[in-house]
Amino acid sequence: MRVLIVRLGAFGDIIHTLPLAADLHRAGHQIGWVCEDRWACVLRHNPVIDRVHELPRKALRDATKGFAHRWLLLRRLLRDVRSGGYDVVIDAQGLGKSAIIAGWSGSKNRIGHAPPRSREVSWLVSRTRVRPQAVHVIDQQRALGLPLLGIGARGGWQFPLPTWDAERVFARSWLISQHIATEPSQGAVMLNVGAGWPTKVWPQTCQIAFARLCQERKLPLVLVWGSPAERTMAETIVQEAKYGIMAPPTSIPQLAGILSFARVLVSGDTGPLHLCTALGRPAVGLFGPVPAARNGPRGRGYRTLQAPGAAWERKDVSKVNMGALSAESVLNAAVAASMDEHSV
Repeated sequence: MRVLIVRLGAFGDIIHTLPLAADLHRAGHQIGWVCEDRWACVLRHNPVIDRVHELPRKALRDATKGFAHRWLLLRRLLRDVRSGGYDVVIDAQGLGKSAIIAGWSGSKNRIGHAPPRSREVSWLVSRTRVRPQAVHVIDQQRALGLPLLGIGARGGWQFPLPTWDAERVFARSWLISQHIATEPSQGAVMLNVGAGWPTKVWPQTCQIAFARLCQERKLPLVLVWGSPAERTMAETIVQEAKYGIMAPPTSIPQLAGILSFARVLVSGDTGPLHLCTALGRPAVGLFGPVPAARNGPRGRGYRTLQAPGAAWERKDVSKVNMGALSAESVLNAAVAASMDEHSV
């Protein structure tokens, strides 16, 4: 059976939906996926994804191109989706924009989340509406496959990813040039400095203190960053702490290459944390406005710390006390997580 998953973004949400695709692939279904073009690298050459339909996000938002041009791009995407001849479409996003694509897919068998998990009346497009029973978002996503798989078709989380062999070679070469061990047990602690929401970012003062503690304990430290603002923040941390090495500019596959050599990653609730989970590397997740029980990694090699504050607050940092997570408690959790991998 040909199954289309509609999950446009964001980075971490794409990762959280990969176990659903793995379930469907294991059951023998052929999988297509609609996503924003900036995340397509996670799905292209993925062993469980047969076809990727890319939504040109920037071009569709570019008002200078005119409505006709943007409509042409959207029509091109919808035609591409329809050409897949999908028997089933799963709206794994539950928003108006994903529902439009699901509705135009050509499939009458449409599965989606029931409200309130789905919003913007997107549930009206779905013929089968799955009411969430699980707490964790990954389990909620996997539940969308149950109408096709049955209750017994479960098992542990699986995160299929491209091999990214060239990117691992790039990462190894860079680490060696920085005199950092490429054996993960002797490798660097990695600190991801930013996050998508301001309220998810660990305060800069805490990150500086964390870097200084790494120096005291003689733990190599690499600072990972994405945007120009994050790069500035990482530079400030290195300058103030007088310790740590800035990661080079990376694509997502190159970031995966670097994280694959991490002793442990420390990160807020954002894409690199969830990518590290998918890669099977130890990690410590720092959570604030979103519950760790919903989004956090779990199992051996992972720790989550929860800061107090208003749930689901995106912007007002005064309402989420990420500073309550001390540098010492975070480093202790990181050391414990890294030791899990080598303990019997």
